[in-house]
Amino acid sequence: MCDTDQHPPWAGAPVDCQLHEAYYRQLVRLAALLTGDQHAAEEVAAAAFAALPPSLALDSDNVVRFLQRQVLVRCRRTRPCQPDAPGFAQLPVVRALQELPLHGREAVVLTHYLELTGQQAAVVAGVSQAVLHKRLGRAMQVLQDRLPQA
Repeated sequence: MCDTDQHPPWAGAPVDCQLHEAYYRQLVRLAALLTGDQHAAEEVAAAAFAALPPSLALDSDNVVRFLQRQVLVRCRRTRPCQPDAPGFAQLPVVRALQELPLHGREAVVLTHYLELTGQQAAVVAGVSQAVLHKRLGRAMQVLQDRLPQA
């Protein structure tokens, strides 16, 4: 349940409760996959919401892409979790993601986890579709080599 009357002072203006409930978990999972750190992921997602400009139309895809972009930018500034971290970070796929170069990790998570189209993922990543496709191809090859085959 979202309580917009009680938010930390660092969180900026209260965000529409429905918007928060609709996207917060997705943004935390996105950040967790990028950083390997659940606590940092929650902070990143909260900061992304706090960065929402009041002028952005709340009913558009622009809000979702803005939030996803904010998470990506903030994750780039967050150090990935150390390999000996407990729990979530020990899952083989998370460990393999953490071993990828940052841009490859982003490409994989945006396209395979969020299931964004190439164009949408390129917008969120701030690159062209060709660059995103190249990063994704390299990252998928590395993952294929590192992860056990099912």
